[in-house]
Amino acid sequence: MKTSKAIFSIFIGAILCLFASQAFFAQAEKLGAIKFTPPKGWTKTAKEHAVVFSEINQAKGNFCFITLYAEAPSVGTPQQDFAKEWKTRVVEPWGAEANPKTVTEPDNGWTGIAGGAPIDFNGNKAFAFLTVLSGFGKTVSVLGVLNDESYLPQLQAFVETMDVDKTTATTAVAAATTAAAPQLDSFGRLIIPLPARQLTMADLAGEWGENDGINIRYVYRDSGTYAGADSLHFRSKMTITAQGGYYNDFFAIQNGKKIKENTTGTVAVAGRILVIKQGNTKRYVIRGWLELPDMTILKVCGPWYGDDVIPEKIFTDLEHGSNLNSTWIRKK
Repeated sequence: MKTSKAIFSIFIGAILCLFASQAFFAQAEKLGAIKFTPPKGWTKTAKEHAVVFSEINQAKGNFCFITLYAEAPSVGTPQQDFAKEWKTRVVEPWGAEANPKTVTEPDNGWTGIAGGAPIDFNGNKAFAFLTVLSGFGKTVSVLGVLNDESYLPQLQAFVETMDVDKTTATTAVAAATTAAAPQLDSFGRLIIPLPARQLTMADLAGEWGENDGINIRYVYRDSGTYAGADSLHFRSKMTITAQGGYYNDFFAIQNGKKIKENTTGTVAVAGRILVIKQGNTKRYVIRGWLELPDMTILKVCGPWYGDDVIPEKIFTDLEHGSNLNSTWIRKK
């Protein structure tokens, strides 16, 4: 696809349209505090904290996916917001270049930054366009993934319909951190929802505990007679500091043998990925955060080690890989 001129023309047009008069917005649908009009005739798919619109021309092999992400608290400057979103939305899933060329346009309290780069989209050559709007303590992102420039007008038209509430994020963030009443699913299990906002190191600071165990009994396949057993029960007491320090007091009993380890390292959080380095690098996907009157519950999936690729379904399907889920508890 021809992108040299199209990239910056749509970026500038899309950003400027974000600041247009509300008279241009149809306000047909809402995602949180964001009003928008969906592309007519496109397929709509709801994801967690996002909505995706897609159009696929099977005859020509052309496609376009537009993803609108719900507002989230700003992590600092507009440049920092864009860098975080670009890494999470484009670099990590599609392997795009880390520092794309960008266009910045400030106006009326908002700052829009947009950038784009070629990507490998499931074996197909495509282009990713990301526009990040920052202001009033929050940020909103729109990602377009397409393989033909004929979709650029639809992408720009979609961005033109957006109208973001200028209410500061302070109220929303405070509400997200307020202790919620526990809810149970149909099986009587506690529901631990996804975080309502981006978690920070300050949120994670404290002492977390994890307890788990397995008992496995082996039998011979041909006779069904007893062939041995394996048992592991452990307790992990993890301390995280707001500065990114990590300390783990680990104790386990495996087949009657005691195991005790004390390790130190560092911890960081980027989007929904929690990274712990202590000799090796472990990555967990955050799948739940629940504030209760007497405790905080963090649900994670993993770990993945080193450069192992985390499957996309781990982020989008909360039941996928559920055997890797762990629950960490911090008492108040």
